[in-house]
Amino acid sequence: MSTENTFSDELIELEPEIHECLAHGSTFLTFPKKLETFFTALDTPKRRKRYFLLGLSAIILFDLFCIADRFMLPDVYITAWKIRLGIVTPLMCLFLILIRIKSFYRYMDFFAGFLLLLTSASIVWFLMLSQHPNVVHYHTGIILIITFGNIVVRIRFRYAFGYSAAILLLYVIGIDHVSQMPVAAAQNSSLVLLTAAVISLIGNYQLEGEIRRDFLLTLLQRINTIKLEANNRKLEQLSISDELTGTANRRHFDKTFEREWSSAARNQYPLSLIFLDIDFFKSYNDNYGHQAGDQCLKKIGEALNRNIRRSHDLLARYGGEEFIILLPHTEMEEALNLSEKIRQSIEHINIKHEFSQIANHITVSLGVASAVPTPQTDSSYLVEQADAALYQAKNNGRNQVVRYSDPV
Repeated sequence: MSTENTFSDELIELEPEIHECLAHGSTFLTFPKKLETFFTALDTPKRRKRYFLLGLSAIILFDLFCIADRFMLPDVYITAWKIRLGIVTPLMCLFLILIRIKSFYRYMDFFAGFLLLLTSASIVWFLMLSQHPNVVHYHTGIILIITFGNIVVRIRFRYAFGYSAAILLLYVIGIDHVSQMPVAAAQNSSLVLLTAAVISLIGNYQLEGEIRRDFLLTLLQRINTIKLEANNRKLEQLSISDELTGTANRRHFDKTFEREWSSAARNQYPLSLIFLDIDFFKSYNDNYGHQAGDQCLKKIGEALNRNIRRSHDLLARYGGEEFIILLPHTEMEEALNLSEKIRQSIEHINIKHEFSQIANHITVSLGVASAVPTPQTDSSYLVEQADAALYQAKNNGRNQVVRYSDPV
């Protein structure tokens, strides 16, 4: 079975889970294991690309705040620059390098969240070091970091929730050590930061929920397409197959034969036909019943299929108890050898036939014709020759192979 077929089968198996998730949602924005694997495989490349582009933007924006450090924290701006440019920025660059490595993909959200926490911690550290009155306003940078991580970068909700809580806790602990921050201002800034975190987390949750819902709807659409294509293949197969024997039907044979005849005439390669008739099949049907006759035809069809091994050969039920085999790129001798092999294999099935006039089991007669078509010759020419050879096989006593010979 091909990889594509395996993938399609796995998708169809997931359909009940998909409907369940659409009806009741997914717990904490996590699908059941197999569905989550599909989601991760589809979503990770998009996230990796987004994280890389937004990571570049984050580095530029973060380092631009060196200007703010100079004017807002004039007493510690050199230390702030060392931390920004010497510690945080190199780690952000390292993240952008690692994110291009496939084995790192599963850790993307963890490290993206860690960088959000690290940049927030650096600002809290600046506040604790500085004795300048401007520190009262500098906490706004942490609000920007949380909003950027939760809404713009959109790290997975469970990471966004955990890192937002950690940043908030870090700020509340650190603010107690900022000497220039009045109690009222500290409380207000903590409340504002909490509100920003909650609002951004709500947005993050809604965005990821919509992404996951779109993913489920996309899967359902894919499943419906797979089912439709499968039904179309079945209908197409039914239109060209003989339902009883599993071989091609007469209509499909006629179309294929005309196409192959034209190709052989253009390219000048031989075609052979084998006409096969089950000996005394009417007596078999009359005495054993039509149901037994159908079973006999099925067994004959299976035996013939086992002998037709080349993909470009075509076996078809021509009508009643007659079968025809089209053999492109095949000369007479090769077709005769195959015909004899078929005749013997059907004898070996040993289908009981007490009412046959030549044996106590089912036998077949075969007529073989071969030609290199020309543009001036009609395809019916070869069919008539094979039919004439089959007629000769019956006249000669049946249960034999006869090749067509031009009349003397």
